[in-house]
Amino acid sequence: MNIMKLCIKFFILLLMINCAFAEDKQVLIINSYHRGFQWSDDVIKGLESVLTERLDIAVNILYMDSKRINSQKYYEKLLELYKIQLQNRKYDLIIVVDRFAYDFILQYYYELFTTEPILFAGLERNSLEEIKKRRLEDKIFGVYERRAIGEIISMIPKMIPNLKKLHIINDRSENGDDSHPFILEAIRENEKNIDIEYIRTSTLKEIEERFSSYKNDEAIFYIRFYNDKHGNFYRNNQIAMSIDKLKLPVFVTDTLFMGKGAFGGKLVLIDELGIETGRVAIDILDGKLKPLFTTTLDKYDFQFDMNKIKEFNINPALAVKDYTIINMPQTFFDKYREFIDFVFIISPFLVFLILGLLHNIYMRIKNEKKLHLAELEKNKHRQFVIQQSKLAEIGEVFSSIAHQWKNPLVEIATIAQEHAFKERDKNSQFVKDIMVQIRYMTNTMSDFQKFITPSALKTSFNVEEAIKSMMKIINHTIRYNYIDIIINKKEAERLSVYGYKNEFMQILLNIVNNAKDQIVELRNQKTIKRGQIEFLIYNKKELVIIEISDNAGGIKDDMFAHIFDAYYTTKKNGHGIGLYMSKLIIENKMGGKIEAFNKKEGACFKISLEAAK
Repeated sequence: MNIMKLCIKFFILLLMINCAFAEDKQVLIINSYHRGFQWSDDVIKGLESVLTERLDIAVNILYMDSKRINSQKYYEKLLELYKIQLQNRKYDLIIVVDRFAYDFILQYYYELFTTEPILFAGLERNSLEEIKKRRLEDKIFGVYERRAIGEIISMIPKMIPNLKKLHIINDRSENGDDSHPFILEAIRENEKNIDIEYIRTSTLKEIEERFSSYKNDEAIFYIRFYNDKHGNFYRNNQIAMSIDKLKLPVFVTDTLFMGKGAFGGKLVLIDELGIETGRVAIDILDGKLKPLFTTTLDKYDFQFDMNKIKEFNINPALAVKDYTIINMPQTFFDKYREFIDFVFIISPFLVFLILGLLHNIYMRIKNEKKLHLAELEKNKHRQFVIQQSKLAEIGEVFSSIAHQWKNPLVEIATIAQEHAFKERDKNSQFVKDIMVQIRYMTNTMSDFQKFITPSALKTSFNVEEAIKSMMKIINHTIRYNYIDIIINKKEAERLSVYGYKNEFMQILLNIVNNAKDQIVELRNQKTIKRGQIEFLIYNKKELVIIEISDNAGGIKDDMFAHIFDAYYTTKKNGHGIGLYMSKLIIENKMGGKIEAFNKKEGACFKISLEAAK
């Protein structure tokens, strides 16, 4: 009996040791597109939701940029990079998202891998002959995406009974070529009933101009349009803005532009494509599937936008029984259903009186809140304009001063050069030193003149460059006060934001000057020997975040509630407007957020702005 127990314990111990030393299954995802491209991001999101449920699967992702750069030279350079990245790496499965990554791996498989299986996701069609030609028939698996092109073309005339013409838009990319045969087949099946125009060569501007007027007997079927006839690449937000401008109903094949201008259609659920691919990936890793296994995502959802239904007076129920409506307005009774039911139960005689009173109170509060917010916004805008006006006046004064200073500098340079010529000593160190100082003063005046000029319009700018430009202005002051400046990028890939560059630099200057003043005070008290101001820049989701921290002791707890208030200051000669204007510009004018808190050695100001797309 004791021997039996010992054997069982020994077996359990071996099992635990085996589990402890079991290696994770390594999965590599190669995305055809850059991070931030919504279609592939949604596919990968669905993929990860399945794969991360398994604790024994580790996932790594590589991003291509095939929407914006599609050339053989680019792929050859990418191959060299991947050779370095994937050197001595062994994966249990390679997942390629969409056509570009698939074709790339097909072409260079044996230069990057040895026996790893390949699972493609998002292709509309594929060539078995090409797979055999590449000697990969024992390694390929796939999940096809089938757009409901024929079904949507047949559905549109039912919703629009008087339809005479349908415009189909599809670009000339490789993805567009994949959809092309399915579009031609659907056109042949429907061209007897309606006039169909197939557009593959155009630009967004031309499409906007062409469909800028409403016609009740025409519609648009939008497949895709990322690349125009000049080779330009359009981002999703540009396409969405263009679709929303069109004066005809725009039917689509997936959820990418729903709520952004599209009318609706029989839609592929993009995240479901990722989820289905994840399930197939699990089966491959568990050895349940054989090579050349493929499946097609057959999950669709009929979706339509209520705003577009009203705009074009189209009834989806004429063609579809079960469908989803987005942007459905919520009625008063929907919002307060439970309260209304309660009132009817306990007090049926007072229900109408109570509802009337509640409605009047609700509308009164709402209107007062609107007026208050409008007045507050108006006041903030007025202060922003005043601030810009003051900066403009300062800029004009400084421009005048700079103009007056530059003339004597030119004269000094001329005198120094004439003196060197007369003395026949053109290489005099004395003259060289004079010319260096003149150039330095001239450049300094030009830099400062640009710095104090208010921004006329919002632009996209790099925050790291803005920080360096600002520090260049006050470099001598910082060095003179024995302060070290550290600019640290913490794996930040996107550094550009959209807003007012000069005002942003002045915000940074205000924060740095406050830190400098506090550091100088502590140095005079001999509390610290050297000061330090650190800029930490990093990305978090779709945000660019800048943290400015110092070693000046921090902010008192009772000050945090007021430091961004107008006219609040703790300085003897302070005006209390700097941090208030900083908050106004960052949050009201640039759509970001600014906050303050203490770290171990001092204060930290954190600015969060949306990354420019």
